[in-house]
Amino acid sequence: MASGASFRTHLEAVATAARTRPHVSAPGAWMDQGARRRWLAFLLPATFAVFWLLNVAVGFETRTIGLDARIYYHGAAAWLAGENPWSTGAYLGDEFYSYAGLPPTTILLAPLTLIPEDVFVWLWLALSVGAAVVIVRALRYPLAWVIYPPLLYGVIAANPHVVVMGLVIAGGTWGGLLAAVLKVVAIPPLVGERRWRALGLAAIVFGAIILLAPGTWATFLREAGAVAGAIHEQSGGGVSAWDVPVVFVASLAALGVLAMVDLRAACWLVVPALFPTTQYYYAMFALPVGPFAAAAMAFPWPGAPTLVTIGYGVARLALELRRRRVDGAGPAQVTA
Repeated sequence: MASGASFRTHLEAVATAARTRPHVSAPGAWMDQGARRRWLAFLLPATFAVFWLLNVAVGFETRTIGLDARIYYHGAAAWLAGENPWSTGAYLGDEFYSYAGLPPTTILLAPLTLIPEDVFVWLWLALSVGAAVVIVRALRYPLAWVIYPPLLYGVIAANPHVVVMGLVIAGGTWGGLLAAVLKVVAIPPLVGERRWRALGLAAIVFGAIILLAPGTWATFLREAGAVAGAIHEQSGGGVSAWDVPVVFVASLAALGVLAMVDLRAACWLVVPALFPTTQYYYAMFALPVGPFAAAAMAFPWPGAPTLVTIGYGVARLALELRRRRVDGAGPAQVTA
């Protein structure tokens, strides 16, 4: 009887945790207030500014402005015209970048392609700027963090990930639904944020699109292998652990351990650490985890997301074990 009561108590605790949105503490809340202000408002943003000055010094490619918006425009416009979206893309000089959006993304954006391409690009650039401001303010960072390199890189390219992240963080149920339909990378963060209603609605929308547009899905599945290969080549293999089995397993283990301590952090780090052909701007998904994890992940090294994820998971486990030895308490929900 006692064991049965204990099991029920455990289930109730799990159910309560699943229903409760994680508490988001101020970035670096564990630091002295003066040190936190210096690091968050001055020192780290100054480092980001130097990064962008170096980019300008070596020759910033202005044609990258709005490039991703053009890629998505061409894909969605092709679908609306009855053509194959996954044979389209956009050029940056002589380099061709393929469209790889899923059918829900394609269908969702299709009505916007009724406006001229340049208007669509500038509209998406404006949305990206607004989303970046929403992200840093909702996460309680100083406004200077809008120049956080992965985030600003996404803004410059007008990549949908910036808007998706803003919707996940500050969009409520309907924003979460829109984010998940727009990009599947929103799903792990929505799990970490316990946004079950948004996830349930997204599953219904995905199911409806499968039923209503089976031909689009069939075309996508037929082209998926070729598109994945092209994206892999165009991205240089990406910066995640996807292509290195040993590192992938290590990252997965680190995320599993981290999930036992802080599910929210683990779910946000899944995207930059494990998704295939990840781009540099995916590191923006580390912002909800904490300022120093995000800053470390901003280093433009191919293995940075993986190394930071493994290191962060190990550090959080060590801190949790030490804390339990001291006071014997349950799992801590700390943003490091």
